[in-house]
Amino acid sequence: MINSAMKAYQNVAESSLSDRETDALCFSLLIEDLQTAASSSDAAVRQHVLAKHQRLWSGIIKVNSLDVGVTPEDDRELFIRLAAQAHQYGLMAILNPELPLTPLIEIATNVLEGLESTQANSPETSDADPYAMF
Repeated sequence: MINSAMKAYQNVAESSLSDRETDALCFSLLIEDLQTAASSSDAAVRQHVLAKHQRLWSGIIKVNSLDVGVTPEDDRELFIRLAAQAHQYGLMAILNPELPLTPLIEIATNVLEGLESTQANSPETSDADPYAMF
């Protein structure tokens, strides 16, 4: 017999997002924010979104700089290189309000597409809609 606490935990665990789904959600939200900032004439909106953009990519650099044996070294190097490029352009966009945000949107979209294609090809999620709970 399963006690009520274990049953509650199992219910939450079954509906929780996987790491990839969480990453995909983060990039989806980033893309929406960048598109909003790109179409806004409000400098404060742009600066706020770019600050969030920089924090996300800084986190990706930090996580992939640590060798915890989960991600292959070649993949980690690729993630760091991509993150460094996005981070550098983000800094330039902060300093130059005339710089378009299109390259940042394209990078985030490419990452999102990669996450979604990997999800679709994985055996545990290929038959399920990863966003069904939304």
